[in-house]
Amino acid sequence: MTTKHRAKNNANSNDKSSSSHQDDVAKKNPKPSKADGSSVRSSGSGSGNITKILAALCYLVLVVGAGFASFYLQQVLEEVNQIRNRNEESVQKSAEMTQRVEYALQQVNSLKGSLEGLESALGSVQTELKGTRQLVHKGEAETRRVEEALQKLQNEILRDLSEGIREVKEARERDFSSLEHTVEERLAELSRSIADSIAEFTEAQGEAQGQLQELKAKVEGHEDPTLLKQELTAITNAVAELHTANQVAEGNTGVLQEQIATVRAELQTRNKEVVSISEEIDSVRSLVQGTASALRQEVSEAQIRVQAMTDRVQSLQNGQEQFSESLQSLEKDLREEDSKVEKRVDELEVRLKVAEENGEALATSGSEQNSRLEALLSKYDSHESSLTAQGQAAERSRQALQSELEGLKSSLAEIYSTLTTLDSTKTKLEAVEEKLDDLGDTTIFSQTVKDLQALRTTVDSLVAKTDQLESHERAISALQSALKKTKSTAEGHQK
Repeated sequence: MTTKHRAKNNANSNDKSSSSHQDDVAKKNPKPSKADGSSVRSSGSGSGNITKILAALCYLVLVVGAGFASFYLQQVLEEVNQIRNRNEESVQKSAEMTQRVEYALQQVNSLKGSLEGLESALGSVQTELKGTRQLVHKGEAETRRVEEALQKLQNEILRDLSEGIREVKEARERDFSSLEHTVEERLAELSRSIADSIAEFTEAQGEAQGQLQELKAKVEGHEDPTLLKQELTAITNAVAELHTANQVAEGNTGVLQEQIATVRAELQTRNKEVVSISEEIDSVRSLVQGTASALRQEVSEAQIRVQAMTDRVQSLQNGQEQFSESLQSLEKDLREEDSKVEKRVDELEVRLKVAEENGEALATSGSEQNSRLEALLSKYDSHESSLTAQGQAAERSRQALQSELEGLKSSLAEIYSTLTTLDSTKTKLEAVEEKLDDLGDTTIFSQTVKDLQALRTTVDSLVAKTDQLESHERAISALQSALKKTKSTAEGHQK
């Protein structure tokens, strides 16, 4: 465009210069014509004055015309210079305009590129938003699945705990009921046998006293000491045997007391174990409830976060719509829209970072929930192992009680053997009475009285042993009541 303006200016200047040159030639050409005319006139009229006047006039006219022409040329030159300056200014302005237009075109191209980049960024943001939506939906599904799994796990744990408690309760009830039945049966048998033995012993004691009185009456009429000595030696041997039997019975009663003490200690340990088991069950129940409440809180927090993510996604969608509107308004004001777009891109990056952080937080919360589930499973396994160990301990205690009952059976058999020895002593006393009918020495009678007193002391000791057996029976009944109390306390703790 500058070359065109310059060509036009050069053409105009050439035209003007050629026209001015032609005017000068036209003005100069009349001089010789006038000179020729004056010469013709001077030659024709011969008057020099007229020619001089005409020449002066022509000269004046030429001078005036030259002045006018020079003035006109000067004005024309000034106008040409002005026009040239104007053309140069217009050329400069056109060059500046072309530069501005080129800069504007460059800005438009850069804005087109930035718009294309923004469109691609918006496409990527839309894809990322779609991905975040899918991740949010997946997170919601996973949270629902985790919540359902946790609910199922809690129900299974509670059901397993209730079943285990019920099984332990039933096993303990069976063990306690069978133990109570066996102990009651054995105690009833033992009480019946003790009562029978006491009755027989009282009868034997009465018969022995009567026989002793008869023996005293018969000894007064006998006089043969040798036979009496033999009988007394037999009686002393029988008394020694009774004494050994009494010692054996004392040992058996001591063993029975020790067994009762061990049973009492085992019952106390069982009570302590039942209390500790009930406390462990309560602690496990409270722990399960606490973990369930904590997991519910975490699930609710995850739902709140998911809702916040959906709100942020909706806000991002609204921002995207506003961004599209701002892109339409970008055509009017490019620079302001560029700054707004940059600000919004920064906001979108911040929101995407927040979304990524929320996704990482959801992943960490899922890992923490998995670790807590593993901890719950390990605790459940440990409680199952403790329940099996307690079942084994109950089985061992039941075996110990069976062994103690067998010891009671053996002690009862020994008591029966002592009763048979008492029967044998009774027969021997009858034989002594028959043999003392022929004896009558007083010294031997006094010795026999002493032996009979010793026999009476042994009989009294046997009566005391029967009292001890009655005390053992009372202790066994107390143990039975303690068993019932422990059973009731265990049932209360289990409830």
